[in-house]
Formats: sequence, C-alpha cells, structure tokens
Amino acid sequence: MIPLNHIKHILISRTDNVGDLILTLPITGILKKNFPDVKITFLARDYVRDVVKHCIHTDGFLSWDVLSAMKKSDAIAEIKSHGFDVVIHTFPKKEIARLMKKAHVPYRIGTSRRGYHWLNCNEKVNFSRIKSSLHEGQLNLQLLKPFNIDVNKNDFPYLNAQMGFQIKEPLSSNIKSFLKPDRFNLIIHPFTNGHTREWPVSHFIALIQQLPCDRVNVIVTGSPKESDVILNSIMPHCPNITSAAGKCSLSELLQLINAADGLVANATGPLHVAAALGIRALGLYPITKGIDPKRWQPVGKKAEYLTADPNCNAPSCCGKNDCFCMKSITVDQVKNVVMRWIA
Repeated sequence: MIPLNHIKHILISRTDNVGDLILTLPITGILKKNFPDVKITFLARDYVRDVVKHCIHTDGFLSWDVLSAMKKSDAIAEIKSHGFDVVIHTFPKKEIARLMKKAHVPYRIGTSRRGYHWLNCNEKVNFSRIKSSLHEGQLNLQLLKPFNIDVNKNDFPYLNAQMGFQIKEPLSSNIKSFLKPDRFNLIIHPFTNGHTREWPVSHFIALIQQLPCDRVNVIVTGSPKESDVILNSIMPHCPNITSAAGKCSLSELLQLINAADGLVANATGPLHVAAALGIRALGLYPITKGIDPKRWQPVGKKAEYLTADPNCNAPSCCGKNDCFCMKSITVDQVKNVVMRWIA
C-alpha cells in the first residue's frame, strides 16, 4: 500500500487513442477527490494533448512522442526532472515500464498480468482485461487499489461525474461555418481508422437521405485520410450535407462536438468525446466480446447505443453467432433514435 501522505505528483500513462483516454479520465477526478492537493500529469501521445487540456483535474502533459525519440539517458533524466511520486500504467507498455523504474519513480502501479510489470512495477494489481466482464472505465479504477480507494463504487453515472471534461473556449470561425442555428446539428462520424468494425457506408448514406434536411444539418467528420472516402463515397449521394472531414484540428473537432446537438458514430473516439461532453450520442457496436458495449459503451448522461444482431443472415456472418458485417443494425433503428432526439 502506498503511504499517501508523501504523494504530491502522479503520472498516468495512457499512450493509445482518444476514446481510451476519455475512459481513463474518471481516475483523475477520483484521485483529486481523495487527494485535493496532488498534481496529476498525463503521459500520452501529442495528438491527444487537447483532450488532456480540457480535463479540469489534470495539471500537466508529458509527450510520449518526444520522450520516445530521446536517447534513453535523456528520457530518464526528463522523467526524473518532474519529480513523479507515482506512475499508473493504465495502458501497459514495456518500454515505459522500464523507463519509470530506471528513473526511480518510487511507486509504479501496473497489472500483475504483464510479465514485465513483475520486473518493473512494485505495486501490482491482479486483474485481467481480457477475461473481465467490467467496462474499460471500471477496469481503469482497479489500478487505484494501492491508494486504498474503494473501486467498487463504479457505476456509469459516477464515472461520468468524475471525468471533469469541459470545453469553454469560444468557437473558431471555422467551426461556426459548419453549424446552422435554426436546425438540429447532427455529426455523423462514419469511420474508425480501422480500430473496430464499422457500420456500412451504404447504411450511413441511407440514413442521411432519410433525415429531413429542413430540420437536420448533417455534418460528416473524419480524419484527413478518411476525407477522400467521404468526398467520393458519401458526398455525391448526399448533396445537402457538410463535410468537416480533414478540415478540423483535434482542438476544433472537440469544439464542434461540444457545439453540436447530437452525434452518431461507430465505437470510436468522437463518440466517447460526445458522451463525456453530455450531448446526445449514439454508438453502433458489434457484439463480439472485447469490442462490445459491455467493455466500451459510451459513458454520458445522454449516451446510448445499438448493437448488431447475433442472428444476422449475411453470408459473412451466418453460423458465427455474430454480425461481422454490422448490417443487422438497420437504418430505421438509427433513424428512429435521431428522430426522437429532434422531436
């Protein structure tokens, strides 16, 4: 158990993606609630810096892109210069675990299920993400056990309340140009950069075509590399929509989501951002264990989700008790949710 009176600076290591980081934010609020004077820094990739910036519980950011490019001796010196008392490895990474030990961070917390944590962590928590039935946000809380924090208080409203994710910056002129104040501004984010299964593009097109354009302003978002697909595959069939794909920095995308009225997406970062910000958010999910809503559902007061049908009869799915094609989530199901939102 960690001697709590001596803890002044905690580093949370999370070097994967936006959605993963959003679901890690509750531990920042819980730590601040228990230790109001503690300083919390995130070790993460540069591209999620703006997400960390908008969490009211975080005090600093350490770039993994910069740290990983340094000579090992320089990286160790950089870590030492921050005076971390604790590092929490929420996303296990061997190289980071080794650096933290060599930098003599006094308390290094990780799951006991990683062999390299036995060599590099001195506070190990015994749980398995693969075998667990818990949500990702609840699993992250397990790593707070060495602080003697009750991790059983972990329902979704509680997790959401601990995120502290807020965006208060004024909208840029670029973002204002995508919005229409007299309509329901609906963001559709159709792709996931290949991170999970995706609802078919044809279904997204049919959904957009069936929404009343005099009441709904559809804004399609995506990464720069997805913008060509959106331009060539979606825009020709949906002339009344606006594409913001590849036209926003992450900071501007966060602003756009915060200013929108609703968002429809697969299980990807913008969905979790929308849920955390408290706007209407609908996630489209497969039912496969490990990538299903039980593990990754959006956490927010207005968040909801639809799941694929295990009895899908598509050739690629038949007999596998799963919907690999995601076609079994019907356009009408998604449309009904959106129409309920704008009613």
